[in-house]
Amino acid sequence: MPNCKFSSCRCESGELIKNGGFEVPSAEPGFPFQYWEEINPSFARVANEPVLTNIAYEGLAAARFDSLTTVTEEDKSVTLQQTVIVTPGCTYRLSFAENLFAKGNGTATAIPFLTARVIYVDNFGNDVDLIIIPIAKFSQDHDPNRGYTFRQAVTDVPVPCDVAELIVRFEYFENSTTGSSWLLDGVSLRAVFPISACCDHNKNCVIK
Repeated sequence: MPNCKFSSCRCESGELIKNGGFEVPSAEPGFPFQYWEEINPSFARVANEPVLTNIAYEGLAAARFDSLTTVTEEDKSVTLQQTVIVTPGCTYRLSFAENLFAKGNGTATAIPFLTARVIYVDNFGNDVDLIIIPIAKFSQDHDPNRGYTFRQAVTDVPVPCDVAELIVRFEYFENSTTGSSWLLDGVSLRAVFPISACCDHNKNCVIK
C-alpha cells in the first residue's frame, strides 16, 4: 500500500474552519483573530475590534479590512488566512459573507478588491489554487452598505492524495489615495462528499 498521509477514507462531516465568525480576537502578534493570521500588510490592516451587531453577518463581530488614507496613490494590501487539516481526496465547499462598508458620508472613498482562495502548497513550494473567488465593487455610490452577499464555491478537483493541509486565504487590495473598509464574516469550509477519492473499492489508500 502506498504511503498516504491519512488513515481514513471518510471525509469530515463537520465544520473545519475555526473561529469563522471572528468572535474571538487574539492578542498574539500577527493574529488579529484566534486561528487567523494576518500577513504582508501594506498600508492596510485587518481590524480585530468587534463591529456593531447590526453590521455583523452572524454573531456579534466580523473581520474588517481597513485601508489607510495616503498622500500619494499607494498599493494597499493585506492577507488574512487560516491553515486547515483536511482529508486527502476529499472535495470541499468554501462559503462566506462579505460587505463593502462605507465610511463617513455613506459612500466608499475607493473601490477595493477582495479575493477568496483555497490553496495547497505543492512539493516545490508553489501555491496551487483549488478555489478562486474574485470580488470587485464597481460603483462607489451604490455598492457600499448594500448588506452582506453570501458566496460559495466548491474545489475544482479533490484534494491530492499526498496533501493533508489547505490554506483558506482572503486577499484585500486597493490602489488609491483614499481608504475603505470591507467586512468579512461567516467563513466555512466543509466536505461535499462522504468518501475520499483516494480510496479504492476495498477502502485502501491509493495514490491517484
